[in-house]
Amino acid sequence: MTSYKPRIKQLFQELVSISDSDWNYFSERLQFKQFGKKEKITQAGRVEDNLYFLADGVVRFVIQNDNKESTTDFSFTGQFFCSYSSFITRQPSIFEIRPVTKTASCCYITWNDLQQVYANTSCGEEIGRMAAEQQFIRKSAREVSLLTIHPKDRYLQLLDEQPQWVHQIPLKHLASYMGITPETLSRIRSSIMNSDS
Repeated sequence: MTSYKPRIKQLFQELVSISDSDWNYFSERLQFKQFGKKEKITQAGRVEDNLYFLADGVVRFVIQNDNKESTTDFSFTGQFFCSYSSFITRQPSIFEIRPVTKTASCCYITWNDLQQVYANTSCGEEIGRMAAEQQFIRKSAREVSLLTIHPKDRYLQLLDEQPQWVHQIPLKHLASYMGITPETLSRIRSSIMNSDS
């Protein structure tokens, strides 16, 4: 756990100026857990109570509908994640969040502890605003991508942004996330490999 704290501090300092005392107050409330591949980090139907920082691994967001599951998003090492609408509204989550990699190592802070950070640090409210803006921008970018960008270009974009992780994600999950069939994604991958050779 201790080894991840400097990395989290650096991420926060990229968003907002944070004093040593504020950082100490925040970091004392961080907890650590490692999730196995078959574990659920967040369960659908339950209120999301934790805001996570993914210290190592990949996780996916899943929606179950008529016995069919769809992957709606991924989070990668170095990103914050949770079922954000559930976290802020205190209503049950519509998502499950599960590891894609063998393990997912996470630091997290509970909703109650985060409210204390907001109330007792000079930068708490700004951190909350920045987190909300990031979630909105990320959601909007995905919606625009699905509507306007060709699947091949979406795959190339993801490959460019997360080259170390893309090949560890099963084809069916990646295809579901992109809104295409595994067969289509397989053809896209083959065409890219052939154009590179």
